[in-house]
Amino acid sequence: MALVRGCEFPEDRQYHVDYNVWVKPHGRDVVTLGATSYGVALAIEFFAFMPKPVGTLVEAGRAAALLELSKSMVSVRSPVPGKIVEVNLIAVSRPSLIVEDPYGAGWLVRIAGAAPASGMVDGEAAPRAFEAAMALENFQGLPSA
Repeated sequence: MALVRGCEFPEDRQYHVDYNVWVKPHGRDVVTLGATSYGVALAIEFFAFMPKPVGTLVEAGRAAALLELSKSMVSVRSPVPGKIVEVNLIAVSRPSLIVEDPYGAGWLVRIAGAAPASGMVDGEAAPRAFEAAMALENFQGLPSA
């Protein structure tokens, strides 16, 4: 697991730095989409998670869900095209789960028919890309535990 300024980035998934999301294969032709720990740190707290309904066709770069923050709404853009086949209903009823466990129980939606995405990073490129993004945002990092 890579650690960048206190934010974790598991090595078993791909990341879209601009969208602050990750994708991980989930069976054949299905990916799980979630928020990165960095995106969660920027948001601090989610008041509502509103995914698009199951069956919705999502284009790459378009919203698969909305997250309500204290004073704004944020689109969760999918880096992959496909059909939403599952939404995390537990996260809908308890959005704090996204903050508590963004890479596990706090996943957002599952998308079928997902083609390989462009603009994704993984492996050693992911920590470098997020370090650069954090520097641009002047993100000082999470406090040490």
